[in-house]
Amino acid sequence: MPREKDKEWVEGFAEQVDQFGLVGNLEACLACGKCVGNCPVAAITPSYNSRQIIRDIVMGNAGRLLKSEEIWRCFWCANCYQSCPMDIHFPLLMMQLRYKAIENNYGFKYVLPFKRFALKAREEAMTFTPGAKGRERIMQVRSQAGMTPWPEISERAQKEYQALFDLTGTTAWLEALDEEAERPVVFTYREGRISHE
Repeated sequence: MPREKDKEWVEGFAEQVDQFGLVGNLEACLACGKCVGNCPVAAITPSYNSRQIIRDIVMGNAGRLLKSEEIWRCFWCANCYQSCPMDIHFPLLMMQLRYKAIENNYGFKYVLPFKRFALKAREEAMTFTPGAKGRERIMQVRSQAGMTPWPEISERAQKEYQALFDLTGTTAWLEALDEEAERPVVFTYREGRISHE
């Protein structure tokens, strides 16, 4: 029987991943399979298995998890959480696991497309700023409605918005993302069943 190949086992990995206590007791997982059975991602991605992910977190298999393509497949529908008899909040677990992966330079390809958007939102104090054509159309419609052509944001409001980014560490976190340091993510699970390889 093949053995586990990843060598990066971390004691207390579950506590490191769920450092804010948002998920619930992972060791209480019954491995009943309700989460996998109700998961639309598991239905279309044969290697995606939330029970296996929970098992690997509890066992401390950081080597497999952090470089895993599978942890980026979850789209937080929360079907797993709604069906879990042990009240394990798997979507929040996946969110924290992704942050852990990013801290270890994995998964940048999923985050970098939003970096420019987020930094632009910080600068302009607007979460949505369309391109030139869209902006022109919005200005036209607003003018016809008797409004100012473009929403005016006071300098104070802009500074407050920027302070939120800065004080929460979001600006520094985004600026620290370096494409050159990215490590590739790969599919690390076998298709269709819990495996030990």
